[in-house]
Amino acid sequence: MWKISRPLGRGSFGFVSLAVSQPNDDESKLDLPSLVAIKSAEVFQLHPFQKECDFHAKLHDYPHILRCFGNFISEKNGFLVYNMILEYASGGSLADRIRCSGGGGLPDYEVRWYTKGLLKGLNHMHKLGYVHCDIKPHNILLVGGSSCLSFNTRRRRLRLETVKIADFGQTKKAGKMETDGQQDNGRRGSPLFMAPESVLRQEYEPWSDIWAVGCTVLQMITGKPAWKCDSETETCAILYRIGFTEKVPEIPSWVSEEGRDFLRKCLVRETKSRWTAEMLLGHPFVSSRVMMREPMRKDLCFLC
Repeated sequence: MWKISRPLGRGSFGFVSLAVSQPNDDESKLDLPSLVAIKSAEVFQLHPFQKECDFHAKLHDYPHILRCFGNFISEKNGFLVYNMILEYASGGSLADRIRCSGGGGLPDYEVRWYTKGLLKGLNHMHKLGYVHCDIKPHNILLVGGSSCLSFNTRRRRLRLETVKIADFGQTKKAGKMETDGQQDNGRRGSPLFMAPESVLRQEYEPWSDIWAVGCTVLQMITGKPAWKCDSETETCAILYRIGFTEKVPEIPSWVSEEGRDFLRKCLVRETKSRWTAEMLLGHPFVSSRVMMREPMRKDLCFLC
């Protein structure tokens, strides 16, 4: 049905490859794109894969959720492999886009555009009663196509891809204690994006996703992780800072007033004071009309 072209990366429970449809197969007559991403893992990891497929089905092909077209089982090197057919994100991940900024962060209009798409996807999930639990730039993919935002500058035409939330291996039902999707240490998510209540009480609710949104937006703006650390900083030190101190990520003074206020609504330790995705969609940082100006930095690269 599909011919593997090249590896794309790894997810929580498997590896991802780019695949091309075979025109002579009967399956090619189905309404599927010519390029897809195949997420694969050996069958002993079948349960988390089936769980992720189930979440895709429950999220109803929402525009800001990565699409899943189905699944199949294949054989590789004598082992059975479970495969999910996913929408191909030609723009890579938000982490790729941030890396292309050369450490200087993304232009204001890109940050606002991608943040709005992320909030729309999360708002849809939260209204359906689900918590992603692992929001971070690597799990936010950029998909091209007719839904891209295109505009002209004085020198060139720019296109911003549509944000799609991906990787539902750690997703859970809101308001319920679940062990499925937990790591061996009982945690969900990635340390740099974990909320204080998740570190303290292993509490993972919609407001925990919003804290991760704040960390992600801050990284888009600055080009650096929300929490200052280096390769030698141990995970336990990061988790202690998040869960057992009163600290919050530092917001640089040069960030716009709208940007600072938006981040303060996300990065507040008291969960009851943290805004919801729906509330944040009405914040001027993402709801106001942004003048599209060509970025002044020369180190930006565009993947579309």
